[in-house]
Amino acid sequence: MNNKNCFDFLRFFFAINILLSHLSELSQNKNLFFLSHFSNAVIGVKGFFIISGFLVAKSYVNTPSLKLYFIKRIKRILPAYFVLIFLSTLIFSVFSTYGVYAYFSDVSTYKYLWWNLVFLNFMHPCLPGLFDNNLLCSVNGALWTLKIEEGFYIVLPLIFYGIKKTQKPLLILSGLYLFSLGYWFLLNHLDQPLLAKQLPGYLSYFVTGIYLFLSFDYVMKNKKVLLGLSVVVLISYYFLSFHVDFLYPAAFGLIVIIAAYNIPFFDNFGKYGDFTYGLYIYHFPIIQLIRQYDLFEKYNPFIVAIGVILISLFFAVLSWFVIEKRFLDRFKSNNKKITPGYVG
Repeated sequence: MNNKNCFDFLRFFFAINILLSHLSELSQNKNLFFLSHFSNAVIGVKGFFIISGFLVAKSYVNTPSLKLYFIKRIKRILPAYFVLIFLSTLIFSVFSTYGVYAYFSDVSTYKYLWWNLVFLNFMHPCLPGLFDNNLLCSVNGALWTLKIEEGFYIVLPLIFYGIKKTQKPLLILSGLYLFSLGYWFLLNHLDQPLLAKQLPGYLSYFVTGIYLFLSFDYVMKNKKVLLGLSVVVLISYYFLSFHVDFLYPAAFGLIVIIAAYNIPFFDNFGKYGDFTYGLYIYHFPIIQLIRQYDLFEKYNPFIVAIGVILISLFFAVLSWFVIEKRFLDRFKSNNKKITPGYVG
């Protein structure tokens, strides 16, 4: 398999796409609503899950033991995540309307800390005295995807076990793909969108990434035809209102993976570091804090939006060099280094 790819660029692209989408929504400034015309957080998340399926499958196959596989996954997600939760709880005490003593005396603070540390963010998404007048009181609404991602890490060895036992990867993966879509359609039909997007709902994107990894040579050999068909499916979905929902994850996945190996200009995009995860986990609370003080209304919203992007990038770079890279460099195995996949 050709190791030259632009996954770093694509992940950064999806992270920026999510950031701009959240800027449009959370700023509540009409001058920034135009961002929603070319940014979509849901598409960004789907892109992340496809890339994750591909790269984590690649990492699993090239990792000599199950223990080492889980160590690699833990090192990629948990250190930066735990630092974020503790920092958010501590630093936002200064900005709470409760005052520092009342803030740390409130049981709600510790409920937030506990539920977010165990990745059940939806159980207690808010901190006392923060963002009460914002569109959402949630401190970091972007974190919901991380428990889904960790769920994918856990089920992937089981998926490969099933493939090894049956020697029928297409049967196993297509079965999971259809199960995921069925779950998604059913829960949306029952008007349960929050449940629809939990682990089974987005599994179709993750298993698409896995299948494209296992079928990589075939995909690259027939990339022009597959890319053309995928573009037709997406055009039909977005512009012609054809009911091709069941083909969407596969078509979108093909476009993402083919693009990753056919845009050589961006192959070295991540040579200075992988800032995507930090950008993903830090941008939401930064937007929320700026909105709490009405800075989008008091000052030029475009300048403030640029400031949000730059501050988010600053924390992303800091997170990479101070936390993420340090943990990834520890306990390196002697096997060939594989770029870890994730969703920020």
